[in-house]
Amino acid sequence: MIQLEGSGKMNLKKIGIIFLVMLLAATVFAATPEVTQVNYNPSPGVPGTTMTILVQIENKDAVTQKGLTITLEDSYPFTIKSSTDQPNPKLIGDLAAFGKTQAQFTVYVDPTAENKTYDFPITISQQFDSTSKKSFFPIVISGKEPVVKVIATSSDKLLPGQEKEITFELQNVGTSPAYDVVLEMQEDRTIVATGAVVERDITPLGAAAAYLQMLSPGEKKITSLKVSVTNTATIKNYTLPIKVSYRNAAGTRTTDTSYIGLKVYSNAQLDATLKESAGVILAGQKTDVTIELFNKGLGKAEFTLVELSTADGTIEKARQFIGALGPNDVDTVKTAMTFNKAGDQIVKVTIAYQDADAVDKTTTIEVPIKVQAVSAEAPNILLIVIVLAVLAFLGWNFFLKGKKK
Repeated sequence: MIQLEGSGKMNLKKIGIIFLVMLLAATVFAATPEVTQVNYNPSPGVPGTTMTILVQIENKDAVTQKGLTITLEDSYPFTIKSSTDQPNPKLIGDLAAFGKTQAQFTVYVDPTAENKTYDFPITISQQFDSTSKKSFFPIVISGKEPVVKVIATSSDKLLPGQEKEITFELQNVGTSPAYDVVLEMQEDRTIVATGAVVERDITPLGAAAAYLQMLSPGEKKITSLKVSVTNTATIKNYTLPIKVSYRNAAGTRTTDTSYIGLKVYSNAQLDATLKESAGVILAGQKTDVTIELFNKGLGKAEFTLVELSTADGTIEKARQFIGALGPNDVDTVKTAMTFNKAGDQIVKVTIAYQDADAVDKTTTIEVPIKVQAVSAEAPNILLIVIVLAVLAFLGWNFFLKGKKK
């Protein structure tokens, strides 16, 4: 009996020791908590935007897990936006037995992300040992469709006969990448119902298309086309159709038409000259003078007001309104001038007008006028009459004497 009792005590001790070892092992080798749920908003994610990810961690063991840290990894197309409020990695701390907790992160989705499901890596680790567990969770990205538009041009004004390179700024205003983007001008001629071909005033010069490999959502890129304006182009505003085609991630090509406004313009170039005068212009004598105005430019001058002035003389009707002066147009200003002295005189012709953009402009032209002195250049009419009368009288007498003989 004594031996049996001793054996029983020994067995109890062994059982106790084994229990303690198992308990210790359970404490030391307890499983790392798991990520049991991942929610994200918006769902699905959109390329080129940020999304909020909410991660749920669960301790499925009967013991407290201490010093837990959750880490989200940068993995294309995801980039973690770490901040003071949302650090990454994030220390969870202790998690009670069978407890749950949540951690929130902000993640940026690369604009080039395609419409598909991506695996997102999340790691749970413990501070006091090297135990960690990485899990992958599916996140759906759906960018819908790309939409490429011409949003700006480098220049909207052209001159007749001009060749100019126009820069176009394109933007993908959609929510998925656009591939093999082609920008091209539409047909440079129009066939009317009668069959006649009408050439356009603004046509491409050289290649009529430009190519961009890819445009991410929200991305802007610059390309250019060279255009030529005909010499006979009408001064007006033009609306030109620009065709933009591109592929989506599935390879389907879409063609859209954008419109740009271009203005063909030209400035008025006004000039003036002395057209005619009523006889020789004499110093001290009033003379009727006509000043001719003409527009050498292709732009139109509106509300044209002419003012004449001279430094050494007087001008009647010095201010005159002549209205519009179109391209290759001529008008005249008639007035009477009196100059105080002979010599080369200058008449200043100041022209105020509005250009095609309704901007007030002023130009001044100096018109030279030759003024002659009365004594030096002008004939004495009375003396001429007397001389002619004397000559006539002498001639008549000579005729009478010859007749008497």
